[in-house]
Amino acid sequence: MPEDYDPIDPDVIESPWSAYAELRKACPVHRSESLEHPLYSLSRHADVKAMLIDPELWSNRYGPGISYSDQNTGSLQRFDPPEHGRRRRFARDPFLPRAVEVNHNAIRDVAGALLDELVPQGRAELHDDFAAPLPITAFCAVLGLDEANHDDLKRWAEELTLGMTVPDRAEKGWDELRTFTRSEVERRRRAVADAELDPDQDPVGTVVPDGLFSHLACHRLDGELLDADEVTGMVSMMLVAGHETTASFLSNCVWRLLEDRTRWERLRREPDLVPNALEESLRFDPPVLGICRTNTREVAMHDVTIPEDSKVLSLMGAANRDAALFDRPDEFVLDRPLIDTRRHVAFGWGPHFCLGAHLA
Repeated sequence: MPEDYDPIDPDVIESPWSAYAELRKACPVHRSESLEHPLYSLSRHADVKAMLIDPELWSNRYGPGISYSDQNTGSLQRFDPPEHGRRRRFARDPFLPRAVEVNHNAIRDVAGALLDELVPQGRAELHDDFAAPLPITAFCAVLGLDEANHDDLKRWAEELTLGMTVPDRAEKGWDELRTFTRSEVERRRRAVADAELDPDQDPVGTVVPDGLFSHLACHRLDGELLDADEVTGMVSMMLVAGHETTASFLSNCVWRLLEDRTRWERLRREPDLVPNALEESLRFDPPVLGICRTNTREVAMHDVTIPEDSKVLSLMGAANRDAALFDRPDEFVLDRPLIDTRRHVAFGWGPHFCLGAHLA
């Protein structure tokens, strides 16, 4: 029943769909008292989307997790417009389609190499042996970091993801990532200073390695270099947003295709349906079930009053199965028209739409 719903109950997190259906039907704005503060949850697609497209009302100022945090880490998930837009434009170039295409063949080769290692074994664990190492390799390629950093980055990503729910669990990972980032930033800036370049000469790709890390360290935002901790914040955001989500996405998609073997066999016969399968997986099993905002003024929704500065959880997982928008929402439909499926909110919506969606 909706009154018993607990958004952090392990059973709900493991399989939330029946609970989400009850919320959409009977309690579209739910208030939970299971945390140290009230947590409100929105479950209908229209309400979730309205939150995501209105940063003036639904602010990032206390972070995207369910706990309040006023720590300014430099992450895009800590800023509201117009500052968010300024910083997003500064970081976006490596994620534009033309830039992603540069790494396309390299990432495809990594995927092929991982599979080549697995085939002789005859059996493999999809998540650990393929889905997890692939995105961290792609992430390192976009950042311009050495493969030697893979294991550390993977561990930090896992700890930082957990820290969105339990902040204390991220402290060690955050400290280690900050130490690493400061060292890399200093090394790159020292190399640029020693090179004594002309003012109009770009050091990225010449004096320092190409990639997002060098861009953040050596390019200027409105005439000023980013503080090293701000670079850490940007990198940490992208780690959380790009690693665990992609690993879950790949695993979920293959699982659903094999759950009903006819889907797998049809996809082999009709490879043009691959985009449909990917988008349907994002709709049906979104890697991120929800994200929080904080309202800048009191809000009345569905006969519920949400006080100013409340933590409000937009349940993207619930919104993606809303029958008001999707036909047969609780079925994995391999050939669902893309024009319909892409109305999902797995990548968010509005000004905070996932920066790395094209790379994903």
